[in-house]
Amino acid sequence: MGRRWPSIGAAKQPEVQAVQADRLSVCLAPLLQQVRFGPKDGRPGRREHHKFGAADRKGTYYYRFHKLIGKANWRKYTERYIAPRAVENRQRWIPTPWPTWTQSKHAHSWNWRLPKGLAAATSADEVLEVWVQFRHKHPKRTFHYFKVLKRLTDVGGCERTDWRLRFITSRLRKIHRKVLNLPRLAKYYAELKCIDEMEHVSRFLRKMLPKYTSHQLVLVAHAFAIAKLQDKHMMEEVARLVEPQLSEITPLEMVRLAQAFASTEVCHYTLLGQISAQAQVRVQQASEGQGLPGSCPSFLQLAELAEAFAQLKFQDYSFLEMASFQAAALLREGRAGPTPPALALLCRACARLKVHEVQLFEAVLAHVSEHWYDYPASCLADIGLALAPVMPTSEPVMDVYRRMLSQIRQDRDTLSLRQVGTAVRFMAEVDHKGEFMPGLAQVLARRLMDLRDETKECYDVARVAEIFSRRCPEEHALFSTLCRHLHRHLGFFEPVDFVRFARGLAAAEYRDDRVAHALPKWAEKRLREFSPHDWDSFLTSMSRLGTSAEKLSQLRDSGPAPPTEPATFSGGQAARAALAARSTQAEREAVAS
Repeated sequence: MGRRWPSIGAAKQPEVQAVQADRLSVCLAPLLQQVRFGPKDGRPGRREHHKFGAADRKGTYYYRFHKLIGKANWRKYTERYIAPRAVENRQRWIPTPWPTWTQSKHAHSWNWRLPKGLAAATSADEVLEVWVQFRHKHPKRTFHYFKVLKRLTDVGGCERTDWRLRFITSRLRKIHRKVLNLPRLAKYYAELKCIDEMEHVSRFLRKMLPKYTSHQLVLVAHAFAIAKLQDKHMMEEVARLVEPQLSEITPLEMVRLAQAFASTEVCHYTLLGQISAQAQVRVQQASEGQGLPGSCPSFLQLAELAEAFAQLKFQDYSFLEMASFQAAALLREGRAGPTPPALALLCRACARLKVHEVQLFEAVLAHVSEHWYDYPASCLADIGLALAPVMPTSEPVMDVYRRMLSQIRQDRDTLSLRQVGTAVRFMAEVDHKGEFMPGLAQVLARRLMDLRDETKECYDVARVAEIFSRRCPEEHALFSTLCRHLHRHLGFFEPVDFVRFARGLAAAEYRDDRVAHALPKWAEKRLREFSPHDWDSFLTSMSRLGTSAEKLSQLRDSGPAPPTEPATFSGGQAARAALAARSTQAEREAVAS
């Protein structure tokens, strides 16, 4: 029912008027006394109290010039404020939400000043300083982070422990799940050696792999190859997803895919076989004039594929036969393609896989004999080391070897540590008695000593020590350098390397107590990898280096049993004793018969 309102002209009753008068008297009393009810937390008053707390609490008095100074009591505060002259400066500063056009432009100018500064930077410090200059500008989009990471990789990168790089990656880590182009981000992280960030990105990469194209899948594998990060599950998924799309990828991506599995040491022979077949099909189509432009791999890319196969011990005879046929045909016709580095790479791959492509080796030797001046010393060393154990030692072949070693001797200043080791091994394969080219061993020894302060490059230090112990055992400085270089190689020594270095150092005149202590310690960690002959030979060499009898007895007890059969490659005491016993037994049987 509706409410009934009294008529306008109706007179009020006396009782109602008395009640209203009482209520009015009650409401007027607080108004006349100016009493303020409500909380004293600052909300009804000034805004400073709302921000900084109530005014009657100790230590939270608000500054009358609208600026909070400190958190302590103001009892000992000394006023040092000088009031400005203008009346306008004494007023409260109230920010306006409507800036001028100049102010707005300056506030947004970082959007083009940051990319401009990154593009103008030519060193890692300049790139990082530009980012730090605009570190407080927000919101930064994903492409801002991609720009700074790309520029860092373009200028050569920086130390991964740099606080500025960690500042960038810490902000980017929070939005990894939002980034669309995760393969590209993983590649930047790999080139900057941000392994922790790359592992965090891989969490989101796994879920997105089925949605990526073949090019992005190859980029993911390439990123893991750069970082040398072995993630078998990730590589297996990439192989499974990219197999049906191999016909879509470019020759460069094909090479990168094979190199990725080689660098991460993931042996996926099914995928490698399909990559080999795809390369052979494209070469055949290009020879028939049916292939698409840019789809056929170049000779250098074929050599790089062969090197990747060699690292994974994948013997594909059809692929190597096709590559050797291409090299021989191109060299015979004088066409572009087989450069000295590419030929050296292909020969080295064949040697590592123990595939004797005589047609390729003969064509390369013939080309070297005519154009030896076009080959760098490092390429000559690689080619010689691959060909010398296989090719016959006829006089024409030895003449080519002599010319190659002479060129290596002239250009020895261009050799690195690994290349010096390759040249020394090539020399040992050709010159067994040191009469083939006198003085070459001393020249290479001086080059190795010039590089004695190189602390990162790895080479076959065990084989080099064994070779130099036969040619210049009196060079104390040389073997001191080799002993210095030994310690960074012990982590990945194989049993044959322990045997070779111990044998070489025992044959030299130089002694190093640290090496004599380190070799048995590291050899014990790989005890199960040693054969009886290798372990016996190693202990024999250590006894000549001055290892105590107690230590040798302990090593013999912990290692494999002494060999009962002689071995031609072993120089151990037990092997020689077994050989002597066997010959004595044979003599007795002959006399008895």
